Amino acid sequence: MKKIILVLIIFIACYFIYNLTIDKKVSYLTLGDILSKGTNEYGVSNNGYSDYIRDYLKNKGILKEYNNTFTSNDYRMLDIIRILSYNEKKDNYSLNRLIKESDIITVSLGMSEIYNKILNNNQNIYTYIDSLINDYTKIMNYINKFHHQKVIILGYYNVLGTKDDIFDYANYKLEIECQKREFIYVDLSKILSNNPNYFSKKDTFVPNLEGYEKISQIIVEKIQNN
Repeated sequence: MKKIILVLIIFIACYFIYNLTIDKKVSYLTLGDILSKGTNEYGVSNNGYSDYIRDYLKNKGILKEYNNTFTSNDYRMLDIIRILSYNEKKDNYSLNRLIKESDIITVSLGMSEIYNKILNNNQNIYTYIDSLINDYTKIMNYINKFHHQKVIILGYYNVLGTKDDIFDYANYKLEIECQKREFIYVDLSKILSNNPNYFSKKDTFVPNLEGYEKISQIIVEKIQNN
């Protein structure tokens, strides 16, 4: 009888220790455009900032699950809104469900839209940015329905050498929306804007390997300090 009780005590203790360990582990979801996917300046999917963050969490022994299904070179703001609105699935995953179940979420959206607008037709650019950020808030509002440890939103940076005022305005608007929801806003402009160390090609905002690593370092600092 004593042996049975001892075995039960050991079993219960192990069960509680297991559950405490599991509870401390996190599910990490990365969502968004070419930066979230980690495509390099030559169009090849490589180690992006999301991969570095995944490895950081894994090395700390706290990564339970990592998902980058809903990242794409071509994702625009409206694509994510559509996917959420219709609960569209990709590779048998539901973004709606992933958002609900994730502890840490990183999002990068809107960079390609801003550059396309500036380079092709920058007429009414500030009105365009207002509309773009308004679309972003729809995605933020959905994410904000659920409890997460950290939601990290990446800001914009400028590699054009001009038009700083446009990017400053977009970042200002985005940061305000992050503050409203207590999301973590990541300012990339101070370090990446017009910095040749992080871009191997002049005709693209897509960073090189060093650029992606620097973005991940900035995000990790935010994770540690918030």
